[in-house]
Amino acid sequence: MKKIFLSIILVSLLLVNFPVLSSSDKWVVVYTGYLKPGDILSVGDYTITVKQSIDGSPYIFIKKGTEWGTFFKADFGASLEYENIKVTPGSYDSEKGLFIVVNYKVAGEEHKAEPGLYFKGFEILNVTNNTVKIKYSREILTLPVNSSARIGSYLLEFTGSTIVLYELPKIVVSTSGAELVVSFPYREITVSPGETVQLPVLVTNNGSEKTTVKAAILSAPADWDVGLYYQGVEIGSMDLEAKSTLSLELRLSIPQNASGVHYIKFSLNDKTLTLKVTVKGLSEVEEVKVYTPILVQEVEAGESARFPLVISTPYDVNISLSIQPPVDWKAYSTYQNMRVSEVSLRKGESAAFDVVVEVPRNADLGTHEVKVRVTVESSQEIITKDLVFVINVYKTYKGQKATLKLMVVDDSGMPVPKATVKIGNETYGTDINGILEVELNPGEYKVVVTKDGFEKAEENVKLEDGEVKELKIMIRKEAYYFVVDTESDVYPITLGSASSPFAITIENLGRNDDEYKLSILGLPSNWNAMFTQSPESALQITKIKVEAGKSETVYLKVYPSLNAKPGKYNITLVVRSSSGLVKKVPIKIDLTGIYQMDVNLMNYRLTITAGEERETTISIYNFGTAPITNIRISASAPKGWEVYVEPQSIPILDPKKSTSAVIKIKVPKGTPAGDYRVRITIKSDQQEWSDSIRVVVRQKSTFAYIGLLLLILAFLSVILMIRRVGRR
Repeated sequence: MKKIFLSIILVSLLLVNFPVLSSSDKWVVVYTGYLKPGDILSVGDYTITVKQSIDGSPYIFIKKGTEWGTFFKADFGASLEYENIKVTPGSYDSEKGLFIVVNYKVAGEEHKAEPGLYFKGFEILNVTNNTVKIKYSREILTLPVNSSARIGSYLLEFTGSTIVLYELPKIVVSTSGAELVVSFPYREITVSPGETVQLPVLVTNNGSEKTTVKAAILSAPADWDVGLYYQGVEIGSMDLEAKSTLSLELRLSIPQNASGVHYIKFSLNDKTLTLKVTVKGLSEVEEVKVYTPILVQEVEAGESARFPLVISTPYDVNISLSIQPPVDWKAYSTYQNMRVSEVSLRKGESAAFDVVVEVPRNADLGTHEVKVRVTVESSQEIITKDLVFVINVYKTYKGQKATLKLMVVDDSGMPVPKATVKIGNETYGTDINGILEVELNPGEYKVVVTKDGFEKAEENVKLEDGEVKELKIMIRKEAYYFVVDTESDVYPITLGSASSPFAITIENLGRNDDEYKLSILGLPSNWNAMFTQSPESALQITKIKVEAGKSETVYLKVYPSLNAKPGKYNITLVVRSSSGLVKKVPIKIDLTGIYQMDVNLMNYRLTITAGEERETTISIYNFGTAPITNIRISASAPKGWEVYVEPQSIPILDPKKSTSAVIKIKVPKGTPAGDYRVRITIKSDQQEWSDSIRVVVRQKSTFAYIGLLLLILAFLSVILMIRRVGRR
């Protein structure tokens, strides 16, 4: 029950975790059930059989047509994919056989989900957003969206807009009766006189019925003791149950006086086997004993397998080992922790060797043979003994990208940040800690590291599949190298003010102390420049010495000429080391002036008779060190007044220069006498000024007399009225 339960769980997991492929490629479970040894499961062009090994372990064999395919040990839950078929074994039952799940990869045909469409005997009856109704023969199937169903030898899958049709292979299971298989790999052996040899003979009944095994020695030398034994008892016949294996033993007792070549012939039922036996006395080298306690190892790809090999000799001999590993594998032998290929042993000595096999990280899964030839040489003859070791690779990194972790350091061991690293045709850079981590395809690469101030370093590296390799590359500082850094790309200077110092830092990145000469190129005519060691210093320097690995700061002071105009000026800082290295740093001088516009009105008070016009002058002065541009003069006056300014605009007013404009004010007739204000505004691109003119408006004399007369008449009228009212 426990084995059946595990098999059910295995099938459930395979169905739930089914691999999702594209619409044109899909793995489909086509068979689940038991397969007995001797039975044949046909899946399309493929055949699957189960056989038992000597120890009773089941193995699965897969063939395609008449071509040999592959096989693997049927461990529970293991899986083998061969071309378009994948087999996953479950539990093994001695009566039922091996439970297996078979997946088959089939190609799909896409058809539009449209009512009335016919294909492969299917008819689409109705399509909605959630389902499709399909008729096949007399059967009608409703298939929800994103689901699948099997009909006959087909698998249908509805995606919502299309129907994918998969045609499944034909499945046939054929059984057999009794099938006797005899395993006896020996065809020729060499023995010594007086020796007793026991050779295993395996008899397997792969059929489904019980059978009788009849054993017989057909021919053997007359004075030899030859027989077939089972558990120490010589047999003539035995019953062998179906699906079981019988382990027999062919026993040969060689007489002391035997020599030459002899033949042993024996039979098991209808199978006859022949063994050639050569009797040969042992020579000195043949008495050398080779003992190998470990024959098979399981390792992970990328690791090493170590097979101990003990050789003992009763005579003086030379021992040499040659190893033939699989292609692209590496192997060597060690003796006393040294790699050796040949050693000399004295009489009675023994030597413990290790055959070390380095398994590459891209090794294929499965078993691999390592052949070792031991050559024994004495003073009389040379013989060889061949050994075979087996390595089973259970985990591989084949096809996986490798990771290179690179650290770049200088000759003092300090990390080198922002170094340029070229690997193959790609360029990378180290981080602030001097580290670069990058994934690469397996292969051999040349790593080139460069950085200003350092000598170029190169190193070849080989990366294997899935490998994480750490690599440290040291780059040596150049004997003489320096960098120049300025506080800014722009040096601001204001005309008429003291020049502020401009900081320049020189860092000596070389291995040796160095001296640097300072100069300026491109300085405008009549300008001056000087270097100092501090911002406050007035002592000019022309060169400075900097120790290796340190930096010094000097200060540049530039003095423009008195007639210099504001603007952008380009100069070049030149730093020349005593070793001949030159650095040129461009500096842009931003020369700005002081803007100081002064305005003076000739008259701040004007008296104007209504209806008349008067003018005044306004003077504009530039007391700054930079031109004042785009000067505009405007005036605002009471409504109906006319104000004229000539000129209204002045394009530019150079430093220490002045200009003037005329302002004409016309007061309309009838304007009442009184005080008025006319606002004058001057605007430029740099500054603005505003003030007002007081205008006193007066009337003409005629109007004054008329007004006085009107006042007198009004006064007389009032007196007359008072008198009349008083009489009453």
